[in-house]
Amino acid sequence: MPHREENAVCLNCQFSFKGNYCPQCGQSAHEHRIDAHYFLHDIPHSVFHVDKGFFYTLKCLFTKPGVMIKDYLDGKRVPYFRPFAFVLIMTTICSLIIKGIHLWIDKIQPAAHADQLIGHGFLGKYFSVFIFLMIPITSLITWIIFYRNKYNFWEHFLANTYIAAQLNIILLLVNVLNLFMVAFQISFSKDGVNLFLTFFMIPFLFLFGSIFGFLMMHEKRSRLWIVIAKIIAMNFVLASLYISLMNYFDIINL
Repeated sequence: MPHREENAVCLNCQFSFKGNYCPQCGQSAHEHRIDAHYFLHDIPHSVFHVDKGFFYTLKCLFTKPGVMIKDYLDGKRVPYFRPFAFVLIMTTICSLIIKGIHLWIDKIQPAAHADQLIGHGFLGKYFSVFIFLMIPITSLITWIIFYRNKYNFWEHFLANTYIAAQLNIILLLVNVLNLFMVAFQISFSKDGVNLFLTFFMIPFLFLFGSIFGFLMMHEKRSRLWIVIAKIIAMNFVLASLYISLMNYFDIINL
């Protein structure tokens, strides 16, 4: 006789069903009592799984950002960490690490903090927060410039959210570079502004240009010269706005 699959009862909503997942709420049919196995296996598996989750999303943003964002916009979302949660985590982690780097630099050479690092006022010290707050503004700009393309404002918002998370990593790397330069007494500029503008803004422009260029070139009837012209216009507006606001909020002094 063929084996008959027994009904499972969802522990979350009490719905009776057959299969691996509850059709009512989506919870797994294989939830068990919390024990040592849960902490030793399930949590690391969900966080470090190479085919999905936080670190897979982080890897994809550096190896194939355009493909990843296009997949998410096209509905292929299971492997990827949700964008808003992802950028909040990255903002928090990078802010804390950068704060530690600043304290480390103060111990190595107290005067170096004022001489070489950007960072005046709250947004200067926590520039990751500035990047996060800029998401709606950059989304509006990219949406307006690519208004005739198929993506709506909220899809631009999603793309800009992932880009903001990636910018936090670049910001962290710039601060690590600055720590290295202070430790070995390497001078790049008098006030650190050139260091920041060089090693943050160039990747900034590349990210926006490559990701939106990829998205627009995969639309039907896309013309290369029009896409290039829009990318140049977008990067000019974004860079001008970023630098102007950083100067206005005393993050950098030009």
